[in-house]
Amino acid sequence: MFGEVVICQFPFIVPEWRCQNRMDYRKEDNGLLTFVGHWNIVIVGVIAVIAIRGANFFMKLSGAPWLWFFSAAFALMIFGGGLISYAKLPVYRSGRFFTFGFKSVPVPLQAVYRWGWRMFLFGVALSLCLLLSKP
Repeated sequence: MFGEVVICQFPFIVPEWRCQNRMDYRKEDNGLLTFVGHWNIVIVGVIAVIAIRGANFFMKLSGAPWLWFFSAAFALMIFGGGLISYAKLPVYRSGRFFTFGFKSVPVPLQAVYRWGWRMFLFGVALSLCLLLSKP
């Protein structure tokens, strides 16, 4: 900010260090701020429609489809937990049992650890969505 050349409209009224070049600000954020500013009501509307459709789907879910979703959620949680355990096995063998985060896992197994957590949390989210339905 201090080393840059700042173009100010009224340099005799506003000190140079107080001027902000707004065009550089818009250029640095890749237009996402402008996109959200213009299309925020459409984005909120699409998210609301998807959420309502999803809630209606899970509220009407019963019988065999409910069992399939339950089985899928359970399988995702078990498989994700297995991947997490597989990635943490070298850490457990070294005698460190209370470590958290992917930085405690060896570098070659960090991707396995992340995918394990993703699958586990997706299974948890799916099983929480099943709470909306009647078994």
